[in-house]
Amino acid sequence: MDTQNFANPFKTELPDDQPLIIMSRSFEAPLALVWKVWTEKEHVAHWWGFGKNEVIEYDVRTGGKWRIVGLSPDGTRWVMFGTYLAVEPKRMIRNTFVVEGMFEEDERYYEEHHFEERDGRTHYRSISNFPDIEMRNATVDTGMEWGANVSMAKFDTILERLKG
Repeated sequence: MDTQNFANPFKTELPDDQPLIIMSRSFEAPLALVWKVWTEKEHVAHWWGFGKNEVIEYDVRTGGKWRIVGLSPDGTRWVMFGTYLAVEPKRMIRNTFVVEGMFEEDERYYEEHHFEERDGRTHYRSISNFPDIEMRNATVDTGMEWGANVSMAKFDTILERLKG
């Protein structure tokens, strides 16, 4: 993937022997602000994905549900949803992640999002855990890394606006 067009692209790791996608990057903002933009429904609609979004549900708490309907510029409609398995405010979120029509909700497929503040910056690391390496590779082949970088470029723009 060409990440040269992104000011702050993800560092992505695909372990050969584990069905994981590990992505990390930093935000030029304190943790409280990053957490706010990550967890508040009104912000998510503006940074998620690479098209227009409708955030149907976004209840960031253990046992809560999330559901986002996205429309890509080419007219493709995506429905993504899941359940929050664990939430530790300003530290960690673990959730299932389903893309309607691709795979069903399964607690073996989950994401973990870790946040840590150091020196006024927020360091972020996600771990996407798949049932097998084939599903992981198929997900990578969809261009998800590019989409994640697009989302984070928009996220950074929101952070800058809110920092004033």
